[in-house]
Order: sequence, then structure tokens, then C-alpha cells
Amino acid sequence: MKTRVMFIGVLALVLILCPLGLTGLAEEVILVKVVIFAMFEVGQYRGDFPGEFQYWVEGLDLDQHQVEVPGAYGPVLYNDDGVCGTVIGVGKSNAAASVTAVLLDPRFDFSQAYFITSGCSGTPPSVGALGAVFWADWVVDYDLGHRMSPEEGTPFQPKDCNPETNPKCKLHCPENEEGCREYEAYAFELNEDLVAWAYYLSKDVELVDCEAAQNYRSLYRAMAARNAPFVGIGTTMCGDCYFHGPGLSWEAQYICNLSGAGIYSTTEMEDHATALVLERFGYLERYLSERDVVNFDQPYLGQTTQESLDSSSGAFKIGMENAWLAGAPVVNYIVDNWEVWEKGVPEFSIGD
Repeated sequence: MKTRVMFIGVLALVLILCPLGLTGLAEEVILVKVVIFAMFEVGQYRGDFPGEFQYWVEGLDLDQHQVEVPGAYGPVLYNDDGVCGTVIGVGKSNAAASVTAVLLDPRFDFSQAYFITSGCSGTPPSVGALGAVFWADWVVDYDLGHRMSPEEGTPFQPKDCNPETNPKCKLHCPENEEGCREYEAYAFELNEDLVAWAYYLSKDVELVDCEAAQNYRSLYRAMAARNAPFVGIGTTMCGDCYFHGPGLSWEAQYICNLSGAGIYSTTEMEDHATALVLERFGYLERYLSERDVVNFDQPYLGQTTQESLDSSSGAFKIGMENAWLAGAPVVNYIVDNWEVWEKGVPEFSIGD
């Protein structure tokens, strides 16, 4: 009798700590091939005005199955082909919390999965165009650093160790160099082969455009800004601070330079947090950041920064669709060739 009571007590404790459906014993573990992270959805997952997730749900039938994940911003949707997706929320805190919660859920096996952030962004008019889509080769953090009001001194200082103002501060200290201090760059360089594959599979996709976006692009003098939508590769600048204007754009590029990254092409608010979580779980080598451009991050000539911030570029809907149009071939290629991709990212060469 004593043994029976003890067994019942242990069983009750297990059910309290590991609710049915979260233990991984009550449900079959789902082998995941690709994960889509979107930041927000405007309304429903199907049939209304689209946000960042709707085209993915409709195009891949992601709502074949749905599960609630404790700690995540939204439910995880998945189809029978091993592709899943979820809305992780806007900003770094939401992204970090949601991605961590999803990765820890025992109902999913992410050991061979590929991860894609798909969402909207801004761009400097000297680099991108409304409706364009960029695959990130670098993810750089805009926020971490030292800042002061302009009237109180230097308005921005990345850290006390600054390679541009302190000769003893360098990105990489040579061995045995006395007094050398390393500047800690808050940046991730993504898998070069994976980024090359994504660009190769999407670069010739026919993207959509609209008259409103065309008219707004024509207000800018920079040749890049006046282009029709295209697919490119470039650094993404991640900041919870929604920075806007030429001064802060210069500051963003300054941070990229200090980090060893290239010219920034997109501005967004989540991908550094997502990359950090994926790195800690050992998945960073299989991460892609895809950002569609819905606004310029600074005004055109004759427009104030406030007017630019308050204006509508007309590119939101085409951005949402173009992210799907450029991203879908990448997801489908990975799934259709899973016997190759499950082993890891294939080496990319021009002949591929």
C-alpha cells in the first residue's frame, strides 16, 4: 500500500511539472526542416490585409496544424512537409523570448532545421529601393553602446574602447601586442554559403510593384532609391530604437564599420536577438535574415526628417508579398532536396 501511494504521488508530480503534450511522450516529435519567423500579422492568418506572416501561411498551408507554446508570442503553425512558422513579436525582447520558448519545446526536433526571419524593414536611399528584398550577410546591433545628448558632449560613443579614436583599441589584437585592447563588435556574420544559396535561388524572381511606391521613389535623387524592386545582399542593422534621419543613418554605418561589417542595407528591430539565441543553441550556421523594404530611413531633398517619419511610402503591401515571392523558392528548394540539406548547408559555387 505504501509503495502504491508513493507511485501515485510521483506520477502526480510528473504530470504537474510536465503537462500532457509538453513531455514529448504524449505526442509524436515533429522533425522540422524550415522555420519561418515573422514579427507581426495585421489581422487573420488568411484572407484579409496581409502582414508579415499571411503570405507564408497561405502559400505553404502552414495552418494544417497549430500548437500553443508556453512563453512564445504566438502559436506555432506547421504543415505536413516539415515547415513551421510563428509570429515572434516586435522588438528584441519579444524575439528573444519567443525564439527561446519555441526552441525549448520538446514537441519539435530542430536538430537539422533551417531558420528564416522574414519581415519588413527600412533602407538608406543610397542602397535600397521600396519593395526590394535583402538577404543579410551580417547582423549588427545598433543599440549597445554609449550615448550622450549633443549638448553634453560627443553624442555617440560605441564603447570606451573605440578603434577610430584609440590606437590601442582594435577589432583583433595581434598576438603579444602590448597594451592592445579588443573592441567587442556586437555583430554576427552569417553563413556565406547559405546566404549565397538564398540569393541565387531568389535573384531572378519577378517581384511586384505598385504606382504609389513608384511615385514615392521618384522623389529621391539617389539612383538606388529610384530602382524597381530587386533582390540583394547586405548588412542588416538591428535596433529597438527606430532611428530615422541622415545623422542617425551615418551613426548606423559608423557602427557597421567598427564591427567589420559592410554597408548596411536594411534596418529592423529583431534579428540580432534572434541570431544570438540561435547561436547559443548551436543553430546560427543555418540562419537566414530576409528583409523587405517598406520605407526609406531618411527624407528626400526638401522633406524634413519628421515629415519623412510620418509619411506613407505606399510600399507596405508589396513588401509583404515580395518577401514571400523571394523566400518561397529558398524554402521549397531546401524541402525538395532534403536528402542533401539535412546533412548541412551544401557548399555553394557558381556552377550550382
